[in-house]
Amino acid sequence: CCGINAEYGSGDFFLTMQSNIRCLSTLLDKTSLYRPSPITVAQLIEFGKKRNESQSYGFLHHELSIRISHMVKELHMLPDALLQQPSVKLVKDMYIKTFEDLAEFDESGMYDEQNLGKFTRRLQNIKRRHQTVVETMAEGILELKKESGDRFDPSINYFLDRFYTSRIAIRVLISNHLVLFGPEEECPGHYGVIDPSLDVHDIVDDAASSAKYLCNHHYGDSPSIEIQTYSRNGGENGDVSVVYIASHLHHMCFELIKNALRASIEHPLNGEVPQVKVLIAQGKRDISIKVSDRGIGIPMKLQDRLFDYHYSTAPEVCLSTAVVTKQQNRKQNMLS
Repeated sequence: CCGINAEYGSGDFFLTMQSNIRCLSTLLDKTSLYRPSPITVAQLIEFGKKRNESQSYGFLHHELSIRISHMVKELHMLPDALLQQPSVKLVKDMYIKTFEDLAEFDESGMYDEQNLGKFTRRLQNIKRRHQTVVETMAEGILELKKESGDRFDPSINYFLDRFYTSRIAIRVLISNHLVLFGPEEECPGHYGVIDPSLDVHDIVDDAASSAKYLCNHHYGDSPSIEIQTYSRNGGENGDVSVVYIASHLHHMCFELIKNALRASIEHPLNGEVPQVKVLIAQGKRDISIKVSDRGIGIPMKLQDRLFDYHYSTAPEVCLSTAVVTKQQNRKQNMLS
């Protein structure tokens, strides 16, 4: 029902378009009534061991459709002031297009080799389309801030928390399928995207090197970084490993260390740039990573605002014609 078969130039084309739009909207409404299935790391590992492509197709087609439909519904419920921003409209269009792409498939194609390959290629396109969603949504926040200043609806923070969490889950599911059955390379010893024995020190060290490179490029210098580990079995400087996704841990550590380097180099002590320290500590049931710097800190009166998406201590970013050009390029990518 959702496929568009009418040819351009036919008198019924626009009627067919309207019918398909209504059909897609009805399907989205029905799909959004289902709840997403919770998925654990243990389940991903087990699936990585079995590597059943038909099973992955059936599960992902169902699960991604539900999760994407929820994203679209929540985007529709945003405050009008944010929803009307060009960048947010673009994000909404991306998710509607992705739901439409998934609607072209059904369970009857689970055991068709050609259809399985087509589905995997479609997931590649979807992943590529949503590559810049975080930046595009951030541009929407900046657009709103330019219009409204600091007067933000409190519900926006709640929405963005849910939005970004859902986006992470969707990308993990897609990436796992592409590693197992698509062109993305699987690291030795991994189960899809999951590393069952991820060396935390190695990831932190690599993230620190990347942050130092960026700091050197921007400031011409960077603080030294000391990394210490404490494991439950090996004591000080013992090995610490965890079952996790390497790219996720790297991203979090990179952002934290990058901020610490900036705070340190912008506020030297007695003319010297203080060292940044990272402590990796393993407990019985968890692992903590502590990043310490000697920056000037944050005033108490601002601490309640630290986790507001529209607040930052970084310099203001000026929107320019370059932003509009980037949006136009993304629009083209979205439609491909």
